[in-house]
Formats: sequence, C-alpha cells, structure tokens
Amino acid sequence: MTVDLDRVECGSAFERPDSGRALRRADGSAVANIRVIDVRDVLYLPHVLEPGQGLCLMQESVVPAESVLDCWSVEFFRTTVQRNPRLGLRYREPFAPEFIDDRVCILGNLFSRNFGHWTEELLKVALLEESGERCSFVVQELPSFAEDSLRLIGVGDDRLRRIDRPTRFAEAVFLTAISHQNIARYPYALECLRTLIDRCLGTRPDVPGSRLWAERGEMLRSGGRVTNRDEVYRLLETYEFDVVDLATMGIEDQLTTVHNATALAGPHGAQFVHAQFMPPGSVVVECFSPVHVNPSILQICRVLGHSYHQVVARSHLIEPYTRGRDCEVDCEHLALVFDSYLRG
Repeated sequence: MTVDLDRVECGSAFERPDSGRALRRADGSAVANIRVIDVRDVLYLPHVLEPGQGLCLMQESVVPAESVLDCWSVEFFRTTVQRNPRLGLRYREPFAPEFIDDRVCILGNLFSRNFGHWTEELLKVALLEESGERCSFVVQELPSFAEDSLRLIGVGDDRLRRIDRPTRFAEAVFLTAISHQNIARYPYALECLRTLIDRCLGTRPDVPGSRLWAERGEMLRSGGRVTNRDEVYRLLETYEFDVVDLATMGIEDQLTTVHNATALAGPHGAQFVHAQFMPPGSVVVECFSPVHVNPSILQICRVLGHSYHQVVARSHLIEPYTRGRDCEVDCEHLALVFDSYLRG
C-alpha cells in the first residue's frame, strides 16, 4: 500500500457527539464530559517525519483529532512534507504494514518528543488505567522519559507495544481530546494522573515545601537560556531557592523533586509542566523574552489554584530587546513577585 501524505486530513474518531460511550470511574459512575470509542483497523506510521514523530490514520487518510494536539498539527504535517519531500519518504513508496490483533491506545504524536507534550499523552494513560479499560499501549522510539514514566505509573513491559514500522491494529481506543490547552474543562483527567503519581511517590509530608528555580541547561535546543545567571542566582540565594536542571534527571527523580515544591520559577520551557504535579495553591513564576511569550500551563494553574506570574524582560521603542529567545531576567520585577508571594 501507499499513503498520500499530501492529502491526509483531520477528522474526529467520534462521528457524532454521542458516539462511543462515557468513560467510567473505578466506582462505575460516568464522567460526564469524557468519552471513549473503539475504532477498527487503524494504521500507525512511526517516524513519519523525523525519528519519534508518529501519525495514525483511520480509513487510510484521516488523522483522528483525538490522536494529535489539535487539527492544526495535521496542517503542520502536510505543510512540512510538502516543503521537504525527503520527510516521510519511507511511506511514499509501496509498503506492507504488519498487522497486530490487539486493542491498543496509540501514544506519541508529532510533538511527543518534548517532555511537556508527552505528559499530555500520560493523561490518556491515567484515564484508561483508572477506569479499568484494559489495553496495550503503543510507543515508538522516544526519549527515555516516555517508557520510564509508563513503568513508574504501573504500565509493565508486557503491555507495551514498541513499534518501528508501519502497523495496522485490529482495534484502537481513543478518548475525548484533552491537552494542557483545555484541561480546565476536564479536571478529572489531571486528577487521575496526579493520583497515579501520588500512589508511586507516597504521601506528601506536612511541612513547607522547597522552592525551585528550574534552569534550562543540558537539554536546551531552541534558545531560551538565561543571559544574566550570576545576577539571578544572587537573588535566588536571598529567597532560598534551589537551582535544578530537571532535564538531567530521570523521570522519578524529576517528579520527586517537584512533588513537595511549593514554588517553581525559571525561564520559560517544558519544565513548567511539572506545575501539574505540585501541591495545589503553589506559586509559579515564568520568565520570558519579550519576543517569545508563550505560556502553556495557564489552565493547569487554574485547575490546581496555583498563583501564576509572568516576568517579561523589558523592551521598548528606544531600546528594543536584542537577545532573541534568550531571556534576560528582570531581577527587579522578579524580586517584587517573590516579596509579594513568598515573604512570611
């Protein structure tokens, strides 16, 4: 078979709003606004762009909206392969997919190589696990945090399907599309994931939590490093912050580090999705370059009642900002936030 990558389109696995069935809690009660549906004969194409970027198809040309962040992802995919025909080359020539007779949930979309977006995939896992829906989980080659996090929350190797070539599955399960951009409408999903993490890490001690400055260091790829670290670190000492680079830690160490933290600050990056694992009512301070202000955890903070603040470097017509996506932290503003929310 072949796939016309230039013509794939986005469509919902739920043909009608009442398609599928309501997700059930462990006690059997229905979750009012989260549905689940089983789709027959789903084709999965791992590494369809770069390694670690996968796509699944119904009817050989329709990408389920519930398998990607949003339908914009499909437009991004089409545009990318049209501009660079080298990408997706393995699927432009005839290929013979394998067939696996199993009920699966496919994890890993176009952006799941990023830790923040991977935790959105974990929301699916948490919902299915807590509801008692039994299935295997499909993963392609991703950074180690992917499989490590699945093992941590109780998904054993016997339920992982590691796929590196095109594969048809007899049945794939899809859930209402839930992401960090709409999680406030589906707080039960975040509750399930936090329950699994708490179960692994244990009860939070009834003592004041630590304060963390989450630095971007070893794994930085696309800019966003702090340009005035010495000045920032002197300020952090005053407010008793610990500087950590979460990307250098294994997944369990990352979660243990943030599990009891009651303040998280640092330059904008994927590390801020850890706010979803902090105690409710924590303080979150995200620092930005003025040319790249793109907060992604606002709804997480709403669900958990976190106090959220942005510190944006100064830029104006007389003296425009010149450091691109790198972040020169406005320490005067940062100190004001700390004084307002962390003193006493």
